[in-house]
Amino acid sequence: MSVVLRLEDLTRRFPGVVALDDVSFDLHACEVHALVGENGAGKSTLINIIAGVLQPDAGQVLLDDQPANLTDPVTARKKGIVAVHQEAELFETLSVAENMALCTGLPTAAGLVSWREVNSRARRAVAPLAVDLDVRQHASRLSVAERHLTQVAAAIAEKPRIIILDEPTSVLTAAETQWLFARIHELRAAGVGIVYISHRQEEIFQLADRISVLRDGRLVWTGPPTEIEPSALVAKMVGRAMDKPTPPARAIAPAIGAPPRMRLLGLTDRHGRFHDISLDLAAREVFGLYGLVGAGRSELAQAIFGLRGHSSCSIELDGHPRSINRPMDAVAERIAYLPEDRLRQAVCRGLSVRDNVVLSTLSSWGTRPFVSRRREDEAARRQTTKLHVRMRSLDEPVRDLSGGNQQKVVLARLLLAEPRVLILDEPTRGVDVAAKAEIHGIIRELADSGCAVLMISSELNEILAHTDRIGVLREGRLVLVVHAEETSAVELIAAALPKSDDATPGHLHHVRRPSRRPRLPWLSNVGLAVAVALLASALAVTTEGRFLTAPNLGNLLDNLSSRAVLALAAAAVIIAGGIDISIGSLLALAAAIGGTTIKALGGGGDAIALGIVAGLAAGTAGGLFNASLSLAGRVHPIVVTLGTMTIFRGLLTTITGGNVLAGLPQSFGSLATHSWLGLKGSTWVLMAGAAGAYLWLSHSRSGRHVYAIGCNTSAARFVGISRTRTWLTAYGVAGFFVGLAGMLELAQNRTMQPTMAIGYELRAICAAVIGGVAITGGRGSVVGVLLGALLLTMIENGLVLWQVSGAKYELVIGGLLLPAVLLDRLLRSAEP
Repeated sequence: MSVVLRLEDLTRRFPGVVALDDVSFDLHACEVHALVGENGAGKSTLINIIAGVLQPDAGQVLLDDQPANLTDPVTARKKGIVAVHQEAELFETLSVAENMALCTGLPTAAGLVSWREVNSRARRAVAPLAVDLDVRQHASRLSVAERHLTQVAAAIAEKPRIIILDEPTSVLTAAETQWLFARIHELRAAGVGIVYISHRQEEIFQLADRISVLRDGRLVWTGPPTEIEPSALVAKMVGRAMDKPTPPARAIAPAIGAPPRMRLLGLTDRHGRFHDISLDLAAREVFGLYGLVGAGRSELAQAIFGLRGHSSCSIELDGHPRSINRPMDAVAERIAYLPEDRLRQAVCRGLSVRDNVVLSTLSSWGTRPFVSRRREDEAARRQTTKLHVRMRSLDEPVRDLSGGNQQKVVLARLLLAEPRVLILDEPTRGVDVAAKAEIHGIIRELADSGCAVLMISSELNEILAHTDRIGVLREGRLVLVVHAEETSAVELIAAALPKSDDATPGHLHHVRRPSRRPRLPWLSNVGLAVAVALLASALAVTTEGRFLTAPNLGNLLDNLSSRAVLALAAAAVIIAGGIDISIGSLLALAAAIGGTTIKALGGGGDAIALGIVAGLAAGTAGGLFNASLSLAGRVHPIVVTLGTMTIFRGLLTTITGGNVLAGLPQSFGSLATHSWLGLKGSTWVLMAGAAGAYLWLSHSRSGRHVYAIGCNTSAARFVGISRTRTWLTAYGVAGFFVGLAGMLELAQNRTMQPTMAIGYELRAICAAVIGGVAITGGRGSVVGVLLGALLLTMIENGLVLWQVSGAKYELVIGGLLLPAVLLDRLLRSAEP
């Protein structure tokens, strides 16, 4: 077999640690090469170098014995290398199909994104999964298991030469795992080289042609599985012989007549993910919950903890009825929860290990309102030592730890809370063999101390060996409850499989569940359109007909044109994950530069054209200047634009001398005020600008990259999207629209005051947010922004017609902005 990939003497250092130390590794075509090691051994660093995410400090990567310059994931994919990472970070506000397409490059036709092809490719990719999945829905609606399945399917659809699978079965049940193994055998037969990473030894010995062991960043052994015993492999991974596991201890019997620690009676999910769940959890018991992907396991755990709404249920704790409608209620009752998705729901990635460990028990480590750092250190060090967390120090950001060590940090936090009910969703996901044994021991110790443990796991051996009773969920219903020693893997799988499915080899059994339609952007736009219509009706009725007069409507459109264009500028930056509060000052500066250019060149046709170009260029340059300062200085854009707002206003004063700019030619003003086909030039400019913004954001690659960066910078890095290039594009385009708005307003008035556009930035941001642009980035539409701008302009017009003081307009804006942000958060949290 030919060597398709060779790593020679790779070294990679991070501050305070050598992640890889002179590692050599090779992969043949038609081979499954397993890579094993403890958490923190260097596996993730190695595969990130192969995938182009990281660059080695020393050594080289060879493809077909030729040096490969894998500068980023896109380059690696073009060379046939595809990685499916353990922690699947997706762009949650983008569709499943678009997430898949961003990895390979969005297909285009005539320079625009072909959405038909994007969705068609995604459907073809997920078809083998037999998953009832709408690829147009937001990726935020996928469970962790569905994320892995869709990523594996997308990777296979790319027909790679080399595929890297990092813990691909960590959240899959037996049926999904067998489907994956069948695909791996097909890939190997087709000549693909496969790097397979797993902590599950039975998988390694079943699949691998060769095994390589990493320990502390060094390669310590490579060979075929026939040359090593499982116990010897573990010893090489941990650097010592492992004790033979003792038979699991079962629960200590509860006191006679004692009520169950927790009782559920008729728990039903509001969104239909599970139905009529009745269950008793005894103190000192570990209750295992098993089921296929989509059966409702994680949703049940979330409902118990108050994270999901339920339509009916009675919950009792130690025989007393309790109302648990939110996590705060659960925490108050000493119910602790380890979520399946630690990346999004468990760890605070920007905080240190210490801060993550003590986060839920801060009141225990000091005297209110103060906490003792010494006691925090003691508590955090005690728990991290007990769980053998590999870290440089307690001050290390938890994002720098391996996935398994992050999991142990979250477990350490739960142990400090001393819960009486502990809900664990995939507690050993991504954890190495030694740590897994330690976690199982700790779970049993907690149970023996009186805690009731609900453990959800996709690993049958774990469920059978480390629980006292087992429940099986099928299609959202609890169909079996049995003592662990009285059942078998065959019985559990049979209970979990939908009865209508045929148990054919290699076929993925998946629970079909109620359709989960995405909350499409047009739904919020319809609501805005209704609000605009209602406001127009109210104005028509309450202004004695003055609102519907031609002069008033013409004035409304004039005001709307420049303000809507400015709102589009604000939206472009916010969608990219930034913000720009200098756009009002930049608008005035662009208008001043354009106006003085026109006057300086004599006011003729060429002068007007050059003046418009100068104004647009000034706006674009200002936007690029803001982005460059923020990126180069690594400073939040709100700080940068707060400073440039003053700079732009100072430049405006310098250019105009603090005087009114007037005397612009009539021909320049007619560009905005002259009518064509019944619409003024300003309205045509707005329509052209909106069409351009729509095509850019929705139908160009750079526009889709803006959404991706604003949604998830980390995920964008893994698919090769440059934050620097994307921010420069977003701020540059926004600056162009700011310049356009400035020239438009200047043409409408043919004069400008030095105080022009003061306060416009708040109005623009408000219009964008009211129009559905998420202030956190990653979501928004041109139609929504236009409707938001129209609504605000109509309100201002109404205040004039109602003869209300203009000073109260700012109050109205502030009164609309805050509810708009809160409503957006409320709607997103209400999604199933």
